[in-house]
Amino acid sequence: MKLRLLALTLLSAVLFPIALPSELFLYGNPILGLFALSFYYVALTLSTSRRESTMLGVLFGAVSTVIANYWLMYFGQFSVWTLGGVTFGYIGYNALLAPFLWRFLHHRQAYRPFIFAIAWTGYEYLKSVGYLGYPWGLSAYPFGSILPLVQQVDIAGIWSLCFLAVSANSVIGEAILLLFPGDHRGHSRETVLRQALFVTSVVALSLGYGYWRMDTPIPIVKHFSAVLVQQNSDSWVSNNDMHTIVTAENLSRKGIAQLGATPDLVVWSETSLQYPFAQGRRIYESAPASDPFIPFLKSTGTYLLTGSPYIVDKNWDAMNSTILLSADATMLDYYGKQHLVPFAESFPFWDLSFVRKFVRKYIGLDAVWIMGNRYTIFHLPLRSGGTLSFGTPICFEDAFGNLVRHFVLDGADVLINLTNNSWSETKSAQTQHFVAARFRAIENRRTLVRSTNSGLSSVIDAYGRVIARMPMFTEDELPVNVPVYRQAQFTPYTLFGDYLPILMLLFLFTILVVELPWNCRSVPRE
Repeated sequence: MKLRLLALTLLSAVLFPIALPSELFLYGNPILGLFALSFYYVALTLSTSRRESTMLGVLFGAVSTVIANYWLMYFGQFSVWTLGGVTFGYIGYNALLAPFLWRFLHHRQAYRPFIFAIAWTGYEYLKSVGYLGYPWGLSAYPFGSILPLVQQVDIAGIWSLCFLAVSANSVIGEAILLLFPGDHRGHSRETVLRQALFVTSVVALSLGYGYWRMDTPIPIVKHFSAVLVQQNSDSWVSNNDMHTIVTAENLSRKGIAQLGATPDLVVWSETSLQYPFAQGRRIYESAPASDPFIPFLKSTGTYLLTGSPYIVDKNWDAMNSTILLSADATMLDYYGKQHLVPFAESFPFWDLSFVRKFVRKYIGLDAVWIMGNRYTIFHLPLRSGGTLSFGTPICFEDAFGNLVRHFVLDGADVLINLTNNSWSETKSAQTQHFVAARFRAIENRRTLVRSTNSGLSSVIDAYGRVIARMPMFTEDELPVNVPVYRQAQFTPYTLFGDYLPILMLLFLFTILVVELPWNCRSVPRE
C-alpha cells in the first residue's frame, strides 16, 4: 500500500475527531469540519483495489474513534467494553464502508463528490439506529454553533446538514486531487469549480433560510418557572446516594430562594434517587438522616422531576426512569428509558442464565435495566394557570432525533432531558452530548431543558439559542423562567422523521442494482 495513502487517511483520522466537540474545540471547529474528511476522500480515490480501500477504512475507523471517544475509558469497570467495543465496532463499520465508497468513487466522476456525501450520510444514519445506535461523531456536529446554517434541520433533520458538510469535504478533496499527477481519475479545474459553485449555492440557500427562520417569530404560549439542580456527585463512589440527595436538597432550597417564589417545578438529574421511590417511601421518610427526602419535598410546596429506578415486576426488574412527584410526595407518573446503552445498561440475551453468569463473572455487570415501552407525556399544573405537557428523554436519548420527535407528536410542549455524564471526567464528553441534543430543539421547534449531574445543564429555545446554562463539574443551581413555544403546525421533520437518509439509501441501492453489474469496466481490477 502506498505510504501517501496511509498518510492522507491518518491525517483525516486525526483532524475529523478534533473538528468535532473536543478538548481543543469544546463546541467543535467548523473550519476544520469543512476539510477534515477531504484527505480520506483523496486516499480512497487514489486507492487501486478493494483490499487497499478496506485497510484504509480500518485505519480511519480505529484512529478517529479512539480520539473522538477516549473519554469512554472512564466508564468504570466497563471501560474495556465501552471504549473497546465502540472502537472495534467502528473498525468493522469502516472496513465495510470504505470499499463501498471506493466503488462509487470510480463511477459518475462529475457527480462522485455528492454520491460520496450521500453514502456517508447513509452510513451515519445506519450507525445511529437500532440496538447499537450511537449518534456520536456525526459530520454535522462541527457546525452546530452556526445557528443560521443549522435552522434547516427542521425540514429533514440533522441529515441535510451532514450531507452538506460531507459535500464540502468531498469537493475540497476533488481540488486536492488536481495536485496529484498521473492517473488519479480526477477532474479538470472547471469541473471542480462547478462542483464548488453548487455547494456554495446550497450553503447560501441554507443560510438564507436560516436567517429567515430565525427572524420569523414562533408564538410563546406560556412560561413556567423551574429550578435546575446540578449536584456534581461522583456516580462511581459507593454509598454516595444519600450525600447526593442532601446536596440536591440544599441546592434546590438555594434556587427557590433566588427565584423569590415557589417554582412550578424543581428538576434533578438522572438516577438522583438510586433506590426506587415507590418501594422506598418508608426509607425516604427518614433518610437521608440529616435531611429526610419526603419531608424536604413537602416543605418546598412544589413538584419535583427526578431520575429514579422504577420496579416493573416481582423480580425487581427495573427501568431507568424519570418520575414526577407532587408536593405531598405522590408519584404522578413515570417514563422508562427506551434506548438503553448497549453492553452497559442492557446486554443481549440477558434472560439466558448462562449469559448472565458469564457477564457477571467476566464483565462485572450484575444487572441490566428493562426497556421502557411508552412515550410518557407528563402534565404539570402551573401556578399561573393552565397545564404544561412535557416529555423526558433520558440521557443520550436526546441524541436520537427520531425518538425525541415522538414526544412532540404525542403532545409535549417542552422537552426535559435528565442526564448523568459525571463519570466521563471530561468536558468534551459533555459538550459532545450538548451539541447533539441541541439539534432536537430546532428540529421540533420546542424548548429543550437539560438538567444534568455535572453538565452541561442548560435551557435551549426553539431556535437553538442557549437561554441559560450552568458551568460544568460544579455544584450549582439554576432558577429560570422557561418559555414554551408552540407554532401552529408541526415541522416537516417532526411529522416525517428520518425520511431523507432513507431516500438516500434507496438511491444508493438503485445505483448498485441498476448500474454496477453492467458497467464495471471503469473500475480498476485488483
